[in-house]
Amino acid sequence: MKIGLIDVDSHNWPNLCLMKLSAYHKAQGHSVEWCESEGRYDVVYKSRVFTDTYSKDTVTVRNAGKVIMGGTGYGMKECLPDAVEHSYPDYGLYPQFPDTAYGFLSRGCPRNCGFCIVSGKEGRRSVQVADLSEFWDGQKEIKLMDANLLACPEHEKLIQQLAESRAWVDFSQGLDIRLVNPDNVSLLNKVRTKAVHFA
Repeated sequence: MKIGLIDVDSHNWPNLCLMKLSAYHKAQGHSVEWCESEGRYDVVYKSRVFTDTYSKDTVTVRNAGKVIMGGTGYGMKECLPDAVEHSYPDYGLYPQFPDTAYGFLSRGCPRNCGFCIVSGKEGRRSVQVADLSEFWDGQKEIKLMDANLLACPEHEKLIQQLAESRAWVDFSQGLDIRLVNPDNVSLLNKVRTKAVHFA
């Protein structure tokens, strides 16, 4: 099969879903590329993180047997199948972001803040969904995308994995200051960070 990918947002941040879809399809022996108007595709995936407030979807696909649209920009019901979700991302899609790993160790958040969709989409419990090795393989930097890592019951084990990586870690969504305690602060102090912000 020939697979086309469209990153609808393209806001200077790699699209993790597309990286996983690319890896999954390449493992099946399929051809994967950024979608072009020329040629023909069996399947085109359009991934969109943001709604029209931030990102207008102006791309119409007319050269594919099937178009699959996913991501919170289109709604919160669709999720990647487990086999795709747990694929090691194809970082080659975004060579402009070298030596950086992106991923989630946990999903969900108990806070249910009015401005945030995470609790509605992922649940009001923070649960472990991966170990670091699922998306990191020695890169110098890790962009962690967890909404509330400290609310996850396994957070100390996961922070230990981050510390042992010796990579620079960016807790990109911040840490929940209400859940900081002497034990997890001691572990966080072992993680290499340039800055930490709190939610």
